[in-house]
Amino acid sequence: MKLQPVVAGAFYPRNRRELQAALESFSREQAPVLESEPVGFLLPHAGYPYSGAVAALGYRVLPGPVETVVVAGPSHYIAFRGVSVFAGKSALTPLGEVRVDQEAAGFLMESDPHIAEIPPAFAREHSVEVHLPLIQTYLPQAKVVPLVMGQGMKEAVEPLVRALLAMARKREFLFVASSDLSHYPDYETAVKADRQFLDALLTGDVKKVAGADEKIMARRYPDYYCTHCGKEPVAALLGFAKGRGAGPGRLLSYRNSGDVTGDHSRVVGYAAVAFCK
Repeated sequence: MKLQPVVAGAFYPRNRRELQAALESFSREQAPVLESEPVGFLLPHAGYPYSGAVAALGYRVLPGPVETVVVAGPSHYIAFRGVSVFAGKSALTPLGEVRVDQEAAGFLMESDPHIAEIPPAFAREHSVEVHLPLIQTYLPQAKVVPLVMGQGMKEAVEPLVRALLAMARKREFLFVASSDLSHYPDYETAVKADRQFLDALLTGDVKKVAGADEKIMARRYPDYYCTHCGKEPVAALLGFAKGRGAGPGRLLSYRNSGDVTGDHSRVVGYAAVAFCK
C-alpha cells in the first residue's frame, strides 16, 4: 500500500519541475549552524509560498544523514482518538516515492493501543504530506514514519512519547512536530503572541507552554483562533526532547504569512525550532 498525495497542486506544486524549482529556492536562504545533534524540530505545514522556506531549514541544518524521520502532524479534518500511523510500503509525491520505515512504524504500534493504523486520518490531511518533498530533497536516503494525531486527544501524547523514547534506545531517528503558530489575527498581534508562545516553547517545559497558551487565549485578541494548531505533536516533541536530554530549544526562523503577501490584516505564524542534545 502506498500513501497517495492529496494536496499536490494546492499546498505545493504538482508539476515535478515546478516543485523542484520551489525547493531549490528555499536553499538560497542562509541556514544557521547547529552546534550539537538535533533530536527533534517544530516545523510548519502551510503552503510552500508561505512557510516552505521555514520548514526547509529544519532539514537543511542537519549535520549529517538521517536514517528515519518520524513526522507527527495534527488532524485538521476528522476527529479520532489516538495516533494514526501509515505503515504501508511508501508515500508518493511528484518527486517519486518516499520509503516508509515499516519496522519503526510497527514498533510504535506494538508499543501502545493508542497508536494504530487509522487510514481515514490521511485521506485529506496536509500536515505530514507537505514535509515529504522536503525530506526527499534534503535527506534523500531517509525513510519516514507518517503520524497524524487526533486533536484534543491529550491522552495519546504520553503513550507516543514513551514509544518514541523506547525506540530511541534501540536506534537513532529524527522527530518532527508539524504545527503552524497564530491563526488569523492581524500582523502585530501575531508577532506579539507568537513571541510569547515561542519564549515558553524554547524552555522545553510543557507546563510553561500550556501556561503561555492559556494566557494568550485569555486575552481574546480579535480573530485569534489558536496559538498553534499542532498541540498534541508539539507536546509529544517536548516530552521526547526532555527524555532525550535535550537542552533549551533554538529558534532557527520565524515569520508569518503577512511577510510574504503584504496583507497584515489576517495572518498565520510559522517557526522552525530545533531541540538538540
